[in-house]
Amino acid sequence: MAFLPDIVSRQSASSDTTEIIPGLSDGATTEVGRQVRDCLGGTQSCEDNSTKNYTAPGPLGSSECTNDACCVWDYIQRDLVQIFQSLDGTCSRLARSSVRLGFHDAGTWSTTSGYGGADGSLLLSSDEINRFENNGLQQVRSTALGILDSYSQYEIVAADLVQFMHNVATVVCPLGPRIVTLIGLNDSSVANPSGLVPGNNATDGEYLIELFRNKTLKPRDLVALVGAHTVGQQYFVDPSRAGQPLDSTPGVWDVDFYREVTSSNSHPGGFRLSSDEALANTDETSSSFTAFGDRNTGQTVWNAEYATAYVRLSLLGVDNINHLTHCTKVLLDAVTSFSSPSSTPTSPSSSLKILRRISLTSVFAWVALLAPVSLF
Repeated sequence: MAFLPDIVSRQSASSDTTEIIPGLSDGATTEVGRQVRDCLGGTQSCEDNSTKNYTAPGPLGSSECTNDACCVWDYIQRDLVQIFQSLDGTCSRLARSSVRLGFHDAGTWSTTSGYGGADGSLLLSSDEINRFENNGLQQVRSTALGILDSYSQYEIVAADLVQFMHNVATVVCPLGPRIVTLIGLNDSSVANPSGLVPGNNATDGEYLIELFRNKTLKPRDLVALVGAHTVGQQYFVDPSRAGQPLDSTPGVWDVDFYREVTSSNSHPGGFRLSSDEALANTDETSSSFTAFGDRNTGQTVWNAEYATAYVRLSLLGVDNINHLTHCTKVLLDAVTSFSSPSSTPTSPSSSLKILRRISLTSVFAWVALLAPVSLF
């Protein structure tokens, strides 16, 4: 496998204990730092199932809004919800693309990389976006850049926006988790290290496990994160089957993905990534597919563990965790029950209206809604 980057193996007797995230290596010295430490350590949930009761204290630009670091994000989430929700209650293609965008921006970090991670470089670097593993993200990137431009006077940054879009998307997707959301990341326009986000050639389970161990993520964390393929479609692994979903309910954040990957038969019209099959058949990760796919407990267990794994991923390379601001309160309530809809087409009218308001060109705005999604 000469085409794969060299990986420093971290296997040891303690390799699967919970590691201190590097951004807190000098200690959790603030309330938000302690919250992050506790949620990653398992003594506090990284999933917030409380009801939204936050109201922006004033209009954008007002002193009341300016003095509340979360206020502008409440306005942004309103815009995002309108383009992330389909009329049938499922999450839109743009929402699903935003899930992948968050992964690919944060995942470009390892314990030996020296830099990279959740720094907005996938939006700000003209080189990073053109890597083969980022195929299909160009259009959602254009949407994000339009939002960034529209709200630039309120001093939002790309790194925050990318991770915020992910978290809004997951809670808009029916059954998805309401993940702890932190604001205050630092931007970088420098292209992050290459070879740290798995591409279409990632077909070896042990390779993937080691790749993510070097991001301080355990094998079970990796399986939890891979479950986001429940809202994925593939376009580039096999172009002749472009658009095929990775499970039978691509607009719903459910655990069908885990059961279908391990089933002897693919669902009609569906597609299996070799990377998913490899993990499902690797000793260190196969049992997690069973646990997350359980019809009775899987959804609850997976949502909680996905939230924990994603908070860790979203803070890779972040060195100011103690100084971030907790803005989970602006997110919508989680959709905890959902019946699969009939195949009702989604009207583009509301999406176009909001996308135009955030000052995108009409071409990029509408094409972004059709952006391909595949996390690997």
